[in-house]
Amino acid sequence: MIAKIWKFFWSPSARYSLGGLVIAGGVLGILFWGGFNTFMEYTNTMEFCISCHEMRDNVYQEYKQTIHYSNRTGVQAICSDCHVPKDWTRKLIRKIKASGELYHKLMGTIGTKEKFEARRLHLARNVWKTMEETDSIECRNCHSSHAMKFEAQKPKSAEIMKKGFANGETCIACHKGIAHKLPDMSQGYLVMFEDMKKQSSKGNSDQDTLYTIETKPFFMDSAEASDGGKGSGRLMSATEVKVVERDGDKLKIRINGWQQDKVNRLIYELRGQRIFSAVLSKKVIDKVVIEKTEVDPDTELTWHKVHLDVWVPNNSLIADKEKLWEYGSELFNASCSVCHSLPSPSHSLANQWIGVLKAMKRFIVLDKEQYRFLQKYLQMHAKDTGGAAHHG
Repeated sequence: MIAKIWKFFWSPSARYSLGGLVIAGGVLGILFWGGFNTFMEYTNTMEFCISCHEMRDNVYQEYKQTIHYSNRTGVQAICSDCHVPKDWTRKLIRKIKASGELYHKLMGTIGTKEKFEARRLHLARNVWKTMEETDSIECRNCHSSHAMKFEAQKPKSAEIMKKGFANGETCIACHKGIAHKLPDMSQGYLVMFEDMKKQSSKGNSDQDTLYTIETKPFFMDSAEASDGGKGSGRLMSATEVKVVERDGDKLKIRINGWQQDKVNRLIYELRGQRIFSAVLSKKVIDKVVIEKTEVDPDTELTWHKVHLDVWVPNNSLIADKEKLWEYGSELFNASCSVCHSLPSPSHSLANQWIGVLKAMKRFIVLDKEQYRFLQKYLQMHAKDTGGAAHHG
């Protein structure tokens, strides 16, 4: 059957001349191309973009309040200017990808305002990621760094812009939310933390290495752990512990770490690094076991490798370190990528991150617990720790 069709397709026509067939094919090709291109261009119009209520009732209403919609010169950037590439090949690829959005239209994925808000962060990050990959070509189609009059800008703005261009940063790194409302950046990490809480509530009956997901008190015996209360000290979040003994819903754990000589109420994660693992009350200082003593060659300070065995309720602990650091990464991304491009955690030394983060504290909205976790995440992935969980 296929062979017959193939033969018919390639056999010379007995009815029509070759020239007529060529002309007819050319005309049909022009009509097809013209129709296809006309439809492609129609899908770039504002009318088409807001023809569905998901766009018309949400992002379009936000866009109407921005300078990209209305300004003193009357120059308007419409949806396709920012969301559809100008290059024909990339434009076609974008249109093909957009056809997948028809499925979500039929499923009503963002069919209500509530559904749209629940997905806003996900949608925004998809757009930001695309613009980062294209070096914000959508912005630079209209805005040229070579044509900018920096002297006409506010001095601080001009300084930041020049520095950004010099460092190779892309527009979207600093200009998120320029045409639409910024999403609630906490959506991602709040969900991730709740997932860790649920995981920790199931217990860790068969895992001997665990990690704290938040600050929690520790106790010196099982009975005290059952009673709860203030405890004999605090385990800081993202601290690794080893299970020594189990007693129902309580665990005897070992905290391994380092103490600086004569600073005996703190246990640090690593020698010479201000990465906090535990805070001790005075009554348990003498319970700390010193394994060995070393002098830090960089600072000439004396440090003791130590461990302390304590009891804790079997909660707020998980065995999945990868999930722990994914949460830290999300905290970092949500807090530090809105105003500028996200630096690598290895950009600074572990001890430097304390000051760097403190300088940025007024610009972020984390609570104290989240802030401590973020600081530890950055310190454990700093230039001089390499993201290692612990050093000997």
